[in-house]
Amino acid sequence: MNKIIMISVAAAVGAGAYVYNQNNATNGYNVLDYVPADTPIFAAQLEPFPLRDYIASAPKMVDPSDQQSIDDLFDPAHPGANFVLSLMKIYQSSLSDADLMVKTFGLSDEVRAYFYTLGLLPVFKIEVANEKAIWDLLDKAELENNFPHKAGTLKELTYRSYPISDESDAVNAELIVAIDNGLLTITFNSSYSDDALLGMALGLDKAEKSLADAAIIDETIKQYNFTKASLAFINHIELIKGLTTTDGNQLAKQITALEAKSGNDSGLAQIRNEQCATELSDIAQNWPRTVAGYTQLDISPEASSISGTMIIESKNKAILGALSAIRGFIPSYVDDIENNVFATGLGLDVNQIGNTLNSIWSDLQTPNYTCQPLAEIQATIKQSGDSIGMVGMSASMANGLKGVSLGLLDYTISTIDKSPKLDSLDALFTISAEQPEQLFNSVKMFLPELQQTQLTTDGDAIDLNTIVPIPSELNISPKLAIKGKHLVIYNGEKGEKAAAKLSTEALTKNGLYSFGFDFKKIVTPIITATELAGEEIPEEMMFLTEYDARMTMSIDTTEQGLIFKSSINNRAPK
Repeated sequence: MNKIIMISVAAAVGAGAYVYNQNNATNGYNVLDYVPADTPIFAAQLEPFPLRDYIASAPKMVDPSDQQSIDDLFDPAHPGANFVLSLMKIYQSSLSDADLMVKTFGLSDEVRAYFYTLGLLPVFKIEVANEKAIWDLLDKAELENNFPHKAGTLKELTYRSYPISDESDAVNAELIVAIDNGLLTITFNSSYSDDALLGMALGLDKAEKSLADAAIIDETIKQYNFTKASLAFINHIELIKGLTTTDGNQLAKQITALEAKSGNDSGLAQIRNEQCATELSDIAQNWPRTVAGYTQLDISPEASSISGTMIIESKNKAILGALSAIRGFIPSYVDDIENNVFATGLGLDVNQIGNTLNSIWSDLQTPNYTCQPLAEIQATIKQSGDSIGMVGMSASMANGLKGVSLGLLDYTISTIDKSPKLDSLDALFTISAEQPEQLFNSVKMFLPELQQTQLTTDGDAIDLNTIVPIPSELNISPKLAIKGKHLVIYNGEKGEKAAAKLSTEALTKNGLYSFGFDFKKIVTPIITATELAGEEIPEEMMFLTEYDARMTMSIDTTEQGLIFKSSINNRAPK
């Protein structure tokens, strides 16, 4: 089911937003006027996203079994759920055709989309080009599942409501669907809401202080060098304020009103006191937001490349300094995804682990919290002091270690008597250290097979077959060597070249973790070997043969906070 939603998440919501000015707005209508500046969650695509081209360039992730999986969920006793499943089935079946997708859902080739919350209330908006297509789609799903809507009107805007809760439920929750100003709005309503909140969600009543009035979007895009197309954030300060106060913001007021009307305790009483409000607010001020946005957006019908960055903002210099200290070295081949099948690298300065853990542990001990939940967590952390010391002592055994990396550069599979056989393998395993020869000598003490093995910096490679016999059917001949500051085990010509290149790479602190893979390079040899063996590829797996995509991900830390970067490149099936 994850395959079904991947394109819509990337294309419809994406990761961003920008000030939606009068030149971009429809008839001067600015969505940001209706989004409160204190919204806890915001994500939008406010510069047109080339949806049609993206779907055309993306791998056709249509698995026939998905349709059956949806069919299996239908239950005559639940017409509302069946209504949603019908829409999901239509969406899934249209993924294979970009023109069909935009036509079926009444979308333009390029769209803007928005997701945000009005306190507790989620609101989703997306531009539509053909209103009739939307209503026809809903009418069809209603008729097929005997799930009619109710018509509602607010300030002359007509909308549809679909019941979510049982008729006897006092909450009377309902899904709201409306189209106005060229925007499809999907939100919720209940007996606990009022017309003012629904009016704001439907874009009829402006927020008293809105995102359009605030400088949040401009400042954040400039701060993190995002493209002007994108911005998303979770405001930790507003979330904490909503949970720990009774009237600090829209979220807090809604929770308070919900408790009063329902007579039920939300379970927040334990933190809705002065001590917890103050202490949790201080923590939130140190970790104010999680922010995300595009850094690259290059899309055509033939190929698409999207890169994005997510930052967990932090002003905690002690923890950021400690994490920065353990940053290690990741070789360049790890990031060369165009020439790799798969690669991963952990950058870790082992010499700094003890100090880093102690610094973080000490920081978490101050101040002494009086808020009960925080005090309990703090007491648990305090008890872990001995374990932290043991980790530091264990790390000292790998003195000078700066990182560990692995790369599968290439491989082929053949068949013998209809059985798969590894035909070739190009791979590289790297241990980067200040003194790799000394590190190798330390390892020898624990592996008797290596006792007589001598390695020198940039010396000749040793055939591991002479040390540890490797079964001939594996068809590999790995070599062991020291290249510059790196202890390497490699196999194949490409592995040897990558190992030789390491001799020139200095041990710089360049990251914490990196990962990447080429999906087509991973599965193509397997599929080829399956076909050569005369075996039939299952229909539900056929989409893998055209899945031409590369993906990378990395984790690092800077003075701004924790940084998560990712990118994906798709090429349309030929």
